[in-house]
Amino acid sequence: MSFKANLSPLYRGDTREFAFEFTDGAGQPVNITGHALWFTMKQNMNDEDSEAVFQKKIVFPASPQSLKGETVLTLTSAETDLFAPGIYVFDFQRVIPDNPPVVKTLMSGKITILPDITRSNGS
Repeated sequence: MSFKANLSPLYRGDTREFAFEFTDGAGQPVNITGHALWFTMKQNMNDEDSEAVFQKKIVFPASPQSLKGETVLTLTSAETDLFAPGIYVFDFQRVIPDNPPVVKTLMSGKITILPDITRSNGS
């Protein structure tokens, strides 16, 4: 799996895309149809998920991109406009359907949300 994104800083109100490519140990694409990707952002690492500042889940549909192990998680400007400037902890988790589900943390760390100057959304 390769991760192609620069998380920090993120300006409040900006659209941000995170592109993922999932591959196996030999570098071959992994079919991710039906898998889920979670982005969670919290004030503190020990906060409950119910206390998260923001959480977004996408489930990969049956598509040519999913068959090639490719996906993009997009934070829209409307979503990031709700973020208060500050420093938060985050992670990305992939959930593979199974019994029980297989959970893999792809990346975690800190993200800085900066205030934006222009508060108009361009419309």
